[in-house]
Amino acid sequence: MLKMIVYEGDEIVLHHHKGNSAYTIITFTGINFETVARDFFLLKNVARIRDLDVIGFATKKPNWFLSDEMDEAIRVIDQLLGPDRVRLVFGQSMGGYAALKFSRKLSADYVMALSPKFSIHPDECDIKEEYRKYLTDKMVNMSIKPGDIGGRPFILSDPKDRVDAYHTHLLHNVSPDIVHVPTFYSGHVVYESLSGSKPISSIIEALSSGEPDRVRRQVSTQRRRNPANLRNRLFLASPRHARLVALTLVSDQIDAMKNRMFIFAHTGFVTGIIYQVALRGDHALAVRLKRKLMKHLATQGPSVSFDEVLATNNIAGPLCLDFHERVLYYDPVEKRLTVERLTVRASRLLPVYPGENSLACVTILGERFMLVATGETIDFVPTGQVRAGSLIFQSQGAHYTIRLGRKLVTSVHGGSIAIWTDTDNTWERFVVV
Repeated sequence: MLKMIVYEGDEIVLHHHKGNSAYTIITFTGINFETVARDFFLLKNVARIRDLDVIGFATKKPNWFLSDEMDEAIRVIDQLLGPDRVRLVFGQSMGGYAALKFSRKLSADYVMALSPKFSIHPDECDIKEEYRKYLTDKMVNMSIKPGDIGGRPFILSDPKDRVDAYHTHLLHNVSPDIVHVPTFYSGHVVYESLSGSKPISSIIEALSSGEPDRVRRQVSTQRRRNPANLRNRLFLASPRHARLVALTLVSDQIDAMKNRMFIFAHTGFVTGIIYQVALRGDHALAVRLKRKLMKHLATQGPSVSFDEVLATNNIAGPLCLDFHERVLYYDPVEKRLTVERLTVRASRLLPVYPGENSLACVTILGERFMLVATGETIDFVPTGQVRAGSLIFQSQGAHYTIRLGRKLVTSVHGGSIAIWTDTDNTWERFVVV
């Protein structure tokens, strides 16, 4: 096996991992890999693990591979492979566009484009405003034309993703020979729902056959087995079926999953489910899910994130959650309340919870202190009776409000705390688990 850069220009980099597969896979990276163009190409790890022959295009600019250097890079490929080598072309998103756009020039036998765009130029199609920052003069009339497409093309996209479905439809109008393989629940980043060296290599092997039924069957099988499939389905179900999602997350089936941290690593999502379940009155289920999240973070979580968790006080005790999937803390340095994600915060922040007499409390070195407002700041003092300036948790059934006199604590969307209203609305509702 040999890995090297075989071409490099000001924009385009061409990598070659020489493997022992019966075909060569020519890949194109998606966007946001420009800074690592000399080090990364799509299927890099798969090529190493599965001993595949892969030539990987990377770009130093988010240019959709529309560069004057492409012709020279393709000539390098022709010299390396010769005319008889079976060529598979593979790309995701921006790379999916390039896989189709350059497939004829690359003499592709088979093409697999994951959620490709027809174009990103507003003169040719509807496109989100965020894509305008990528537009260059070379992108005028950039749309994929019938003469661009070579070999047998397959498009993988999620029919429920409105944007990708729109572009898939436009591409079908370009070439009725395109075979659409639906990847339900994948969202835009289809590759994530198929990832893993064994799943991807099995899909590539099916692609090399050119048989649509075999490709569809293999893509469907690998997608259903991938933990991203379950995670994405839980994401989609959560707004309407929070309790069902919670029951799934605490189930024995999830515990049996090898890659369950792929789901629990999304701590904001899980804490959001905890909040919704508790808000709807199922406190016992919320506590079960909180304990499971803590367990997985402690035993399986990323070390950097959990180092911060361990550095905080009282992480095993009650947590006060807001509507925005964040935890309520007290900052003893700034002397104020704040909210942060569970695993992204300064180690000095102390979780706030209701103590005796419903007083807002924190724990420091095993001792409980209550929070008292003094002017513009909030201090911690030894626990005792309610007094002027005490912050008080008031039970409203399934949720709490936190009062300072007649005013309520509001958790503002941007991440700050305000004390300015006497109305109990969404941002004033906290749960404690």
